[in-house]
Amino acid sequence: MNLLSELSTQVLIGVERRQPTLPAAPGLLGELLIEVANSTPAAETQVLRTAGAIGVCALAGYQPSPTDEAAMPVCPAETRRIPTHRSLISALRHIFDDGPERLRVEALRRLADAGCCAPPRLLLGLLQHGKNTPALRPFMAQAVGQRGRWLAELNPEWRYLAPSADETPDPQIWETGALDQRRQFIVSTRRRDPAQARTLFSAGLAEMDARERARLLAAMQINLSADDEDLLESLLRDRSKEVRQVAADLLSRLPESRYVQRMIERLTPCLKHERKLLRRKWTLEPPEQFGADWKQDALEENRVQGEVLGDRAWWLYQIARAIPLAWWEQHTELSAAELMQWAKGSDWSLALLRAWHEALLRERNAVWAESLLEQVPPKKWNPDLFELIAVLPASRRESHWLRLLETGVKSHSFSDVLGRIAASLPLDSPMLSADFARQAIQIIKNNFLQNDYARWDYSLRTALPELICLFPAEVFAEITEGWPMDKADNPLVAETAARVLAMVKHRQALDLLAAGD
Repeated sequence: MNLLSELSTQVLIGVERRQPTLPAAPGLLGELLIEVANSTPAAETQVLRTAGAIGVCALAGYQPSPTDEAAMPVCPAETRRIPTHRSLISALRHIFDDGPERLRVEALRRLADAGCCAPPRLLLGLLQHGKNTPALRPFMAQAVGQRGRWLAELNPEWRYLAPSADETPDPQIWETGALDQRRQFIVSTRRRDPAQARTLFSAGLAEMDARERARLLAAMQINLSADDEDLLESLLRDRSKEVRQVAADLLSRLPESRYVQRMIERLTPCLKHERKLLRRKWTLEPPEQFGADWKQDALEENRVQGEVLGDRAWWLYQIARAIPLAWWEQHTELSAAELMQWAKGSDWSLALLRAWHEALLRERNAVWAESLLEQVPPKKWNPDLFELIAVLPASRRESHWLRLLETGVKSHSFSDVLGRIAASLPLDSPMLSADFARQAIQIIKNNFLQNDYARWDYSLRTALPELICLFPAEVFAEITEGWPMDKADNPLVAETAARVLAMVKHRQALDLLAAGD
């Protein structure tokens, strides 16, 4: 009987070390067990008498009452092919257990594209990876097959994979959830119904503290539209500086907003021109004083601690960063590259370049990003080059990355550069070009062979494999040749090279999927 097994398991280490929990049962047997337990205070006697009662009832043919719970649903028959090749299964196990996330995504996508699913023995670990790494979830539905989706319905921790995971979020989360849960609720609602999210946020403002208002307001960036303008304008008067700044940033993302028009009105008098031959020559003179009404638009009169700009440049920067880049081109009749050159020749270049930098990141303007990358940054400013390159179309990024690999980046180790390149691309990004891969491999190997930094750069162990996940199969030969595997005095280099070679081997094993296994 299960009751007897449950009891015997508890008393294996002795009742004096752990007080047992006596089993319960429905009906007459349950009443008997309660009576037996109450007949003596001694734990050992209770256990023995309870075991005797259960044993006698079992001999008499006692059967537990049938449960009222519905039977577990049967797992549907698998409709996708399950790989059986040992090398492939071994590679999948290593990829799912130890591989970079990008390699896991490649394996999941190739399983799905080949009409296959992960072998049953790998499903539990794979579903757990999905629980711990949300970025994997969009690629898992087909790759786990019928059995994986069936398991996901049975385990609350894996419900992210079940069809019900896409249902409307529970409104109770908005009422009683933690801040992160409430933010996710707003994000989900904003994607589905922006007006409803705006109404919920507005209705709850009075009950939120400053941190909540700022965090939840930032989520309103999703599906931002002119319908949000009135709410954002009202929040420019919020008592929290952080909330005012978030509202101003969101209004800057609406080119036709009243906020942007006010910024243009403040900047326009600062720009003057005169005719020289057939072209205009522009001059810029920032405001002499801080405007009386500027604070109402979340502008700050006093510079923040550590700010290198002077007062007038600080005011100029705050105004200019809110103005759409298209306005500058239309107003001055200059291109992005020409405006960059003009700014470099002015006394206000740092304020202008910083303002344009923020605007182009906000607008994802590739033309302006390319122009700024071609400029030598002024002193006292170190823009994030990887952010700028990420704005460019894929075809234009590789030449800039190669330059960074060759010359290095200030305040970044070599592994930082490798890692930032990989991190700037989505997990399902197409492979990089073979030409880029070959040049990058040569630069990487030269660094291993000629520089001693690898002895101390522990991050290379993860950064290098992440990047090589983006290299196409046609360069596998170049990847695997020429590594300094005999570096007995530097185990880190040897270990990093071994990880790269193992990863290439696992990627090659995935080709068995296309071969029919």
